[in-house]
Amino acid sequence: MKRILMLSLLLLITGVGDIAARPKAKWERRIERSKEQDKWEMDRIWRRRSDYLNLAYVSQNTTTNIDELASMHSDWGAALSWGKTFYLHRKPVGRVLKFGLDWTWLDLNGACFNQPLTSIFDGAYDETLYQLDAGMQLGPSITVNPVHHLKISTYFRVTPTFSTVYAVENELFMKNYATYFNAGVSVAWRVLSLGVEYRAGKTSYDDLGELSELMPGIAIDLNTTSWRMYFGLRF
Repeated sequence: MKRILMLSLLLLITGVGDIAARPKAKWERRIERSKEQDKWEMDRIWRRRSDYLNLAYVSQNTTTNIDELASMHSDWGAALSWGKTFYLHRKPVGRVLKFGLDWTWLDLNGACFNQPLTSIFDGAYDETLYQLDAGMQLGPSITVNPVHHLKISTYFRVTPTFSTVYAVENELFMKNYATYFNAGVSVAWRVLSLGVEYRAGKTSYDDLGELSELMPGIAIDLNTTSWRMYFGLRF
């Protein structure tokens, strides 16, 4: 009886060893390759496309508390932004959605205005103004990956900014801190992306150089809104 039990146990162990040692079936190897390919694709889509560099055309409007400059529209404008999206979780929700935090460590925005003015000394003339802002954006974003390498993102960011305005004819230079708010949407395919962004904020320029000495206490309030249509690279 003992010999029969020992023989049965030996056969059982040998059979299990043969099963463990047998080569994997073709369908098992196919499943493993599919999982590896899927992980590799997910890494390419989410980890390698989080940095962005955008170049934008800007259409900008301003309103002020100065009657002659009450409303202006830019002749031209351009913007450059460079930053990164930090995703808040590793695996996408439902395999298609991720929440992130966008940090644009460099945001440059420039616009040129040409405004007809009237002077008691020189009569009618055209004043050219340049508005240049340098800031940093920070805010949440939502990114959806519906198919393959297509990604659609929407975001809202707060943009602390150092804002300047230079009036060429009057040689007037104004500067101050401003807080802007940016909201936009972008569509990306692999390395290329297109997007549109709305930007708005207010600045009070109270440092007016020589004009401040002539008229102390004067300030120019500037409300700025702009649309930025941009082409971007994601890497």
